[in-house]
Amino acid sequence: MHKAPKEYLPLMLTSEYRICPVSINLQGDVPSVVLKRELSLPDPDYSHQFDIGRVFHCDGLLLCNHVGKNPRYGSKIVVWNPLTGQTRWIEAGYRWKEYEVRFVLGYCYQQDENNSCSKKIYKILCFYPNGQDTEIYELNYSDRWTRTIPDGDLTPGWTLIYSEQTVSMNGNLYLFASEKSKPHLGVSLLRFDFSTEKSSLCVTLPYQRPRYEILSISAVRGGENLSLLLQLDFESKTEIWVTNKIDDTTTKGAAVSWTKVLAFDLSPDLQLFSEEVNFLLDEDKKVAVCCERWLEPQEHHRYQCRREYKITDKIYILGEDNKVDEVGSGEGEATDSLEGISQVILNYAPSLVQIEQAGGGKTKRGDD
Repeated sequence: MHKAPKEYLPLMLTSEYRICPVSINLQGDVPSVVLKRELSLPDPDYSHQFDIGRVFHCDGLLLCNHVGKNPRYGSKIVVWNPLTGQTRWIEAGYRWKEYEVRFVLGYCYQQDENNSCSKKIYKILCFYPNGQDTEIYELNYSDRWTRTIPDGDLTPGWTLIYSEQTVSMNGNLYLFASEKSKPHLGVSLLRFDFSTEKSSLCVTLPYQRPRYEILSISAVRGGENLSLLLQLDFESKTEIWVTNKIDDTTTKGAAVSWTKVLAFDLSPDLQLFSEEVNFLLDEDKKVAVCCERWLEPQEHHRYQCRREYKITDKIYILGEDNKVDEVGSGEGEATDSLEGISQVILNYAPSLVQIEQAGGGKTKRGDD
């Protein structure tokens, strides 16, 4: 029996710190991107919506956290199933106060006592851009953070690059790094396996370079391939590459290769920035939806504690024949406590997966 193809719903994290479904119309001469009504994520401790600074998607679940030091949010993060409304609020302790810290979600399989069936075990990985002080939180069994990774080092022998650019596929985490002993080999793609809680080389990138003008990663619809948006330097073409199907048992990347599917020249007034770009690829139609966030400093008065910024979110559709359309933008405001928070667009795969509380119980709907 063949598996039914997954349905995907594009979601975007907006300048208002909300998650909104996105309607993408690629038909006709003028494509369009329209944001729909925001999804509701009420804060259980306050009578308002939870402001989302970062979001990470894995297996139909969204891991959301506020970024900044506003005490009204406490120190919690949330695992959320937008389809069912279920939530699991988790105490992050001191970790939430650090802008640099990253929270990502993954899973592995564990056999039951009789080895008759396997169960998905969801885990949250907390790490810093330097790969140190790494901790793991198991949603199924624990209610605490543990440092099970040796010395708390996420990528032993490797240096994380573009730590904001991470993606989940089949429960594993993919991220960029360069080998400390061989930096001349450039940036590679590592895979963090949540079953072994170890990182290993997945595949080198299409070009051996220590840095890129633009470098962004995304999961292709279907869940078996990764796509890469890159630009070597300011004057070179922007390219999108796709892997072949990645075998999760591959440890050295021998079975993984890249294929270039798009290449285009960006005009001088349309330049993207390496750690701020997010994109989705429609491989069949050879079209990518790309977004980024611009922060414009506002006038800073002497007695202001925080600098104010004007946020402008840009959305582009990039296609064949060097066709680039700016199809939408949004504006908002931010303070320096939220500076650098990126606009995010992702392919959400709705799922009925249940979220367990500590102790094995199921969570209630977030709006109950």
